Amino acid sequence: MYRHQVNNGFKATQEIWHMKIPLKIKIFMWYLKRGVVLTKDNLARRNSNGNKACCFCSKPETIQHLFVECHYAKFLWRAIHLVLGIPPPVNIELLFNNWSKQGGHKHNILLLTGAAAICWSIWLTRNDTVFNNCKPKTFLQVLFRGTYWLRSWALLRHTDDQRERLVEACQLLESSALQLFASHGWPSILRIGL
Repeated sequence: MYRHQVNNGFKATQEIWHMKIPLKIKIFMWYLKRGVVLTKDNLARRNSNGNKACCFCSKPETIQHLFVECHYAKFLWRAIHLVLGIPPPVNIELLFNNWSKQGGHKHNILLLTGAAAICWSIWLTRNDTVFNNCKPKTFLQVLFRGTYWLRSWALLRHTDDQRERLVEACQLLESSALQLFASHGWPSILRIGL
C-alpha cells in the first residue's frame, strides 16, 4: 500500500522529508503542499469569524495569495529570479514540482531548502503582523529573515560544499537585493520580468 501511494502522487513530498531542516519546518512545508496551512480562508472554513483579509495588502488571504501573489511574496520570488535566474513560482504546486527542480538532481534539495526558508519567513512575518501587530518596515526585512533561516539550516548539511553553496546564495541574494532596492525600489523589482 505504501509503495502504491508513493508511486501515485506522494513522491514529490518525499523530498520534503529528506531536507536537512528542523522537523517543524518539514511539517509546515508538508502542510503547505497539502493546502492546509491555517491561512484566513482555511480558518473561515472552520467557522472562524475573524478578518479574512491579508495583513500585508488587504486582499483575501489564501495560501496561493500569501505565498505567491501578495506583494511581499512577489518581491521575494522576483529577487530570487533576478539574482539566481530561477523563475518565480506561479502557484504552490509548481513551487514543489517544477521550481525546486531547476538545478538538476544534485541541487533539488538545496533549492527546496531555499524555498522552505522563504515560505517560513513569509509565514513568520505574517504571524508577527497578525498576532503582535509588528508589520515589517521593508520587504528586505522578510528577505533577510529568510536568509537568516537558510544560514542556520546550512549548518545541518553534511558536506562543506553544500553549506558553502547555501551561504553564498544568501550573501549574493542579500547584496543584490540591497543594490536593487536602493537603485530601483520595490515597485520596479516587481515589474521586471512580468
